[in-house]
This record gives sequence, C-alpha cells and structure tokens, in this order.
Amino acid sequence: MATAQEIFSTAVRKGLSPELRKLGFTGSGQVFELPDPGMWLLLGIQKSSGVTATRLRFTINLAAVPKEKWQEVLDEGAKFPARPVPNKVYGKWAWWSRIGDLMPGAQDFWWTVTPDTEPGELAGKVLAACLDYAVPALQAQQQKNW
Repeated sequence: MATAQEIFSTAVRKGLSPELRKLGFTGSGQVFELPDPGMWLLLGIQKSSGVTATRLRFTINLAAVPKEKWQEVLDEGAKFPARPVPNKVYGKWAWWSRIGDLMPGAQDFWWTVTPDTEPGELAGKVLAACLDYAVPALQAQQQKNW
C-alpha cells in the first residue's frame, strides 16, 4: 500500500503539475511561477509538519512580489534568496495569501492525504481550487499598480 507521501507526490507530479503548466505556470516540485516581466507571481505547496506514512496535510500559498521592489530590498542588504518563495511572508510591499483565505468562509484550509486517498481525485480537487481562487487572485495582483 502506498504511503500518504507517495500519494501526495503522485498527485502533484502526475496531476497538478501538468495542469498548472497548461495554464502557463512554470516550475515543478512544490513551487510554481506564473511568468510576468514585472512581478513574481508564485504558487507554493506547503506540507504541514508531522507527516507520517498514514497522514499528510498540505495547503497552497500564493505570493505576488514586484521584481523592482525585490531587487531594491536585496540591494539594501536583505538576507533573502535571489527570488522570493511563496511559502514566506516578506512584508507589506509584497502580497501573500493562503488559498483558504480566498475560499468561501475565508478560513485556513488544508487537504489531508491518507493511504486511501486517490491521487487523481486529489489532484482534481486541488486544481479546481487553484482555478477558482488561486489563479484569479494572482491575476488580480498582476493588474494592480504596485
């Protein structure tokens, strides 16, 4: 029987990643970028701590960071990586949200994976949430005049 981690990996690698790429995202693993010349538009998958063979929880984080502001902060000496990551909050000059905050009820939302979870069904549910909430939110940030 597959572990929760194996099911999660299959759902992301074979289900979610290819569909995000069809929408224009680049990236793999657990970090994806919607290319834009002036903004980092990022979608990241964050697993919870305490992953076991029988249970894994994860959520989606989103970030929109103006590239010019990012470079400015780096030039001022901030100890950040060369490009932002979606699973970290940087400051008021960068937008960040968890997908649950964008969903009806605006509450933190985590998917749970167990050995009984079907990877294709899981990928479909996550993709639907991304299409309904994550992609429109990133596109809205893209349209803002930062």
